[in-house]
Amino acid sequence: MLVQGFLRLACGMLAIVAPTMARADETPSADLRYTTDITGVAAGGERRRVRWMGRLDLDLDSGTDLFGVAGAHAYADIFLLHGGGFSARDAADAQVVSNIDAPYAIRPFEAWIEAPLGGSVRAKAGLIDLNSEFDVQSVGALFLNSSFGIAPDYSQSGLNGPSIFPVTSPGLVVAIERPRWTLRTAIFDAVPGDPDHPHHTLPGPLGRGGALLSVEGEVKVGGGGELQLGAWSYTDRFVRLDGDGRGRSVGGYVQYEQVLAGDEKTGALKGWLRAGRATAEVNDIGLYVGGGFSWGTDDRSYGIAVAHARLGDQALRVFAAELTPRRRAETTIEVTAMRRLSKWLQVQPDVQYVRHPSWGAAADALVLGLRLHFAVK
Repeated sequence: MLVQGFLRLACGMLAIVAPTMARADETPSADLRYTTDITGVAAGGERRRVRWMGRLDLDLDSGTDLFGVAGAHAYADIFLLHGGGFSARDAADAQVVSNIDAPYAIRPFEAWIEAPLGGSVRAKAGLIDLNSEFDVQSVGALFLNSSFGIAPDYSQSGLNGPSIFPVTSPGLVVAIERPRWTLRTAIFDAVPGDPDHPHHTLPGPLGRGGALLSVEGEVKVGGGGELQLGAWSYTDRFVRLDGDGRGRSVGGYVQYEQVLAGDEKTGALKGWLRAGRATAEVNDIGLYVGGGFSWGTDDRSYGIAVAHARLGDQALRVFAAELTPRRRAETTIEVTAMRRLSKWLQVQPDVQYVRHPSWGAAADALVLGLRLHFAVK
């Protein structure tokens, strides 16, 4: 039934995208990807358990020169998620040890049209993964923990998160891209999906909670360095954590990555560091600091990284008032290794140690995992 439902949705989305696809000689494509994690708690956490999680994606791309406009194209990603709940029920960590851990769903994740506007400017409109444009760096992409994708100071925001995995909202991104720098701005509907019905397929009504505004500047530094500065803000106000009125939800971050040695062909040593803040009156996490190192090529890579999420003063006071005091920080250390065995299969054993899961709600957790990634083009 899951596969039948996924295929019915895929056929429906293909029917929507197909009329806007480029002509056959402009190479439209359809790719199938499946990522699965077999993950277990070896010690600590909430309980000992091994869980199988997976994400199946169907990618549809129109190719270039959509509508006869050079560089314009349409894209859709429809996915099926299964087996989620490992962090919520087993590891009990707040930062989420697997970046495919989410409630069961079959839905379009992205569905957008992008076009150049001239003068190094491009625009993208539709269902957009905010994390494909903002708070992105190449080193963290190796790791499984969600904080090394989009950091929790940003991902915690909003009534149902920003427009990121596992549910996105309609948005508009405009970017100016020059050889040495890039400036991105965006507006997203503030409430992706339906918070009360996480399994629903289609986006919820627009404008229920205002808008999310995002901006980011990116500058290339020297040889192999890249600096990012970003900020975000919701137009509507949120209930304060202490229940005393409403407050603004805003935040900002700085991120730097650098090639430290070697090159992509023979093996590169890379490092990155990120720090971000969010308004502590309406968000649990007031400060996040993370970073790490990777070494290798596209076919074989190794890495170690640390994610440190700190509760704000307001959240600590609320926990204390509810007689459930918490530690100030949850810290995760991840060690991972990836090996590509063929064009269609890569394997990745992974170890994570979580200090004070959910800021002390559970015992320190040791999590062992194996990721398999299959791709068919």
